[in-house]
Amino acid sequence: MPTPVSYAISQHIADFSYVLYTSAGKNVKQNLRLVFPDLPDKNLSRLARRLFRNYSKYIVDCGRFTNFNKKALTEQIVCYEGKKNLDEVLHMNKGLILLTAHLGNWELGGMFFGSYGFKINVLTLPDENPEIDTIRSWHRSVYGVKTIPVGNTPFSMLEVARALDNKEIIAMLIDRHHAGLDSIATDFFHKPTLFPRGPFVLSRLTGAPIIVAFVVKEKDVYKGIIERHYRKASHGYT
Repeated sequence: MPTPVSYAISQHIADFSYVLYTSAGKNVKQNLRLVFPDLPDKNLSRLARRLFRNYSKYIVDCGRFTNFNKKALTEQIVCYEGKKNLDEVLHMNKGLILLTAHLGNWELGGMFFGSYGFKINVLTLPDENPEIDTIRSWHRSVYGVKTIPVGNTPFSMLEVARALDNKEIIAMLIDRHHAGLDSIATDFFHKPTLFPRGPFVLSRLTGAPIIVAFVVKEKDVYKGIIERHYRKASHGYT
């Protein structure tokens, strides 16, 4: 199916989802309100609907990319802001802890690294629907990306430590707090927010550097954004 047609269908599905899944729409608007405290309710609702539509395009893209070869996949990311930051940490040869968020197409970043032969492991929390986990794991495995679920067994942390010891990449989403995990309270959009402490503990124990990166869509292509790595100091990370 041509991509424009897939996108068009996905937009209609997104609109139906926005109307039918009111709890999801409510959560999205609550989060957007933190970012845009003065935005009128009508504009906020319009923005939430656009978010649903954009996310539907990401889902379409993830399906498309599983059929791409390396050349076709890399052409989807037209540029990388801060690529030298990635080169710097990879040359340290200590493994890498790559943090990202529910922003843009986070799955594409893992596919991109995997297509270049990097050993990348995605650390995930189990989804409420096991079938979703199965689909995501399969999509990642197409490009050699390994999924490591956490929360069910302590042995997953041994697997993570082993991967870093082998100079591999551990990627994880950092913007989702899970009850029972050790967390750090920080000010986020003028509100106390909990973030996982695990990545920083891992970095201290293994010496692996930490970087934050995103893959965002601009028109019909993607752009990678890679921040400078966090440096361990006596009082924490800078």
